[in-house]
Amino acid sequence: MIQDRASQMALFHTLVQTGNFTSAAHTLSVSVSHVSKQLKCLEADLNVKLVQRSTRSFTLTDAGQQFAGYCAEVVSSVQNADVMMTNLQDEVAGILRLGVSQSFGTIHIIPAIEQFRKLHPDLHVEVSLFDYKTNMIDDGLDLWLTNIEDIPEGYVAQHLADTCFVLAASPDYLMHHSAPLHPQDLVNHNCLIYQSRERNYGLWSFKQGADALYINVNGNYRVDLAEAIRDAAVSGWGIAYLATYLLTDEFRTGKLIQLLPEWQASQSMQFYAVYPSRKHLPKKISAAITFFKEYIGQPSYWDRQLKSQIKI
Repeated sequence: MIQDRASQMALFHTLVQTGNFTSAAHTLSVSVSHVSKQLKCLEADLNVKLVQRSTRSFTLTDAGQQFAGYCAEVVSSVQNADVMMTNLQDEVAGILRLGVSQSFGTIHIIPAIEQFRKLHPDLHVEVSLFDYKTNMIDDGLDLWLTNIEDIPEGYVAQHLADTCFVLAASPDYLMHHSAPLHPQDLVNHNCLIYQSRERNYGLWSFKQGADALYINVNGNYRVDLAEAIRDAAVSGWGIAYLATYLLTDEFRTGKLIQLLPEWQASQSMQFYAVYPSRKHLPKKISAAITFFKEYIGQPSYWDRQLKSQIKI
């Protein structure tokens, strides 16, 4: 009886966390009908209605909300017990399912993973690259490295790194267009804009001493991949407002020229290591966070390199 109830409570917790029957079934690797049947059995055993169902969704009753809290405690206790037992082992082992912002992951995280694996040879790493807000439980992720600041409730976000921004264009673009002398001049230029379902960077910010400016820019090219903005700028398509983590030797080799160096591109961007909140952090997650923090450094290694080439 206790085992059955614990299993039902875990199922109900997953249903509440995922928000619908289909997602819960996918997370649990069972059928939707199984989830529905177990919920009916649970309600019958408790003699209380836990959810109000509609065609595609449900809402929790008052009793359901209270019961969900107890279910969360049960699941958390089981997870903490598993983690504590695992952490008693010396080695970092198992599978680390890692989600990473696409451009940041491609340029900085993927190249570092082999070094991380050499430190922990019994650990297997699975990586997903994406630039949207994820449901980590639904997507089966252990750790999420992201620059999305609106972190969902129930998750912990550790600061991982900062990145600066710089305004730049190629020599080819500047041969055909006069360089801007003031941020306001950007309204007369073709500006390359990063735009995704999470962000639209069409408002560029600058500061000079106590003066701050926000310029609404426009252009004929918008894309949801940050490296594509950098590559378009190198190809002479327009002016770009670039995060420095995208850059290596573009200024040193003359592929790009910094514009308005007396005005600081003041957009703020931080990267975070995000994981579900729990009392005991699995050793594989803490090992990964420690490694990537040390690997990137503070300030970041890419900003340290760029400071020898341009003003940031």
